[in-house]
Amino acid sequence: MKRIIMSCDLQHASSRQAEASFSFEAFPTDSPRVAELFYSAYHETIDDEGESIADWQKELRETAEGKYGPLIPELSFQLLKEDYPIGAIVTSTFKEIPLLLFVVIDAAFKGNGLSKLLMSEVIRRAKAMGLTHLYLVVTVENQPAFKLYEACGFSFAGESWTDLSS
Repeated sequence: MKRIIMSCDLQHASSRQAEASFSFEAFPTDSPRVAELFYSAYHETIDDEGESIADWQKELRETAEGKYGPLIPELSFQLLKEDYPIGAIVTSTFKEIPLLLFVVIDAAFKGNGLSKLLMSEVIRRAKAMGLTHLYLVVTVENQPAFKLYEACGFSFAGESWTDLSS
């Protein structure tokens, strides 16, 4: 799987408000339900590496403990529908840049524009924090994700972290 780095110039990115039936809350790093959400989102996709729910619980705990740098709480949150988590986004400071680590939607809710809603919210919050760019890593073959990120204003930034410093 080929993965590339994408960036978004926040000066040119747009955002939208959540509908009344959805809300955002802080990302809970130790919730079994959130581990189930991540499992549902990744299971049988191109990015599925065979993780179990227990593997996702461990990954989320390690992520919260700084595996990819310190979490940015303002840019790490879950999407709720009637108090039930159906999506999440997790962002850390990695190599001194704000990096979107995970953007997930429960498989049962995919195809309803909710990933775009998550992206719009993280862009809105990043702008409010005064950030100028956001970064992420995407598997090129994951065309739904790749197209989503392009639609949200992300573009190719490099194939390795050294590409960002040149």
